[in-house]
Amino acid sequence: MELLITAIVIALVIHGLERNRIRQSALHPHLAGSTDVQDRDTERTSCELLSRA
Repeated sequence: MELLITAIVIALVIHGLERNRIRQSALHPHLAGSTDVQDRDTERTSCELLSRA
């Protein structure tokens, strides 16, 4: 009986993970986030270094 319950729980977890993976990959084929963001830390650091010189 214990083995049956464990197998059912594992099957439900696998089913849920597969369902979520299929839904996520259909909506967002690319990685999360974007790469065209301006790096403000680099700009600020370079401005601070230029003002000290």
